[in-house]
Amino acid sequence: MILRTEGLMPFNQQVNKQSIRRSSDGSGSRTDHPNRDRRVQVVKILIEDNFHRHLDLSEMAKAVNLSSWRLAHLFKAEVGISPLRYLTLVRLQKARQYLETGFLTVRDIAASVGIPNASHFTRSFKAAYGSSPVAHRSAHFRVTAMRDK
Repeated sequence: MILRTEGLMPFNQQVNKQSIRRSSDGSGSRTDHPNRDRRVQVVKILIEDNFHRHLDLSEMAKAVNLSSWRLAHLFKAEVGISPLRYLTLVRLQKARQYLETGFLTVRDIAASVGIPNASHFTRSFKAAYGSSPVAHRSAHFRVTAMRDK
């Protein structure tokens, strides 16, 4: 299991540093679309980079200086789903990758993507992908050779 130490910095400082870093190093394309609200894009990046942590709407909203209600409204208008639903989908996508390429148990994968209840994880995964995590792994597991650099 991979442990990340990035959580030691306050959450909104992490967001600000990440968005500054992305815009200053030329890789800011995730937030540079002219017709999109930059705050929503920052929250998407925040979710994608911190999916393994416990995130709630108020914490996300505080990171971009909005109220929870306003963030939820803007996010849904732009993305089409709520921020918390987006977080769940990011977690399930990452879990799917782990199932297809790794050797962790389903319980360990659930915990590593931020869903500590394995039963809840299994129900959510089955609803999203149509099969249980174990069945998905059986059907899609692949091992790739590591190459020397």
